[in-house]
Amino acid sequence: MLIPIYKKKHKQIYVKGTGKFLNKIKFGFYGIKTLEKGILLVKQLETIRLFVSRISKRVSRIFIRVFFIQPLTKKPLKSRMGKGVGIIKLWIAYVKKGSIFVELSNISKKLAITIFKRLNFTLSLRLNFVSRKVFIK
Repeated sequence: MLIPIYKKKHKQIYVKGTGKFLNKIKFGFYGIKTLEKGILLVKQLETIRLFVSRISKRVSRIFIRVFFIQPLTKKPLKSRMGKGVGIIKLWIAYVKKGSIFVELSNISKKLAITIFKRLNFTLSLRLNFVSRKVFIK
């Protein structure tokens, strides 16, 4: 197996449309869907996770379907030009339009809607609430 020499990856270009598997609910009963493309930080997703677990009193299961693959680097203050890339400061994930990035299960629909309404204020992206269609014979 080859070991990568460089830690830093080049910045990706936004891709239009959703992925093959990101636009449908797979694991939970309720999902939060993005209506526009954007960037999610690790801190933002951690606040979402803490927020959902507090409101649901740690009963619900949270499925996070976003991977943080893009590192962002920053050079220290008062450093001169050159001498390569700075250290990795944070990780970001690119979210496509129409993709479901958080799924919830084991909670009522009323509680899931209240969670969604509060998450609308915390994130800079426009969101939509999605529920799984269950057919009973």
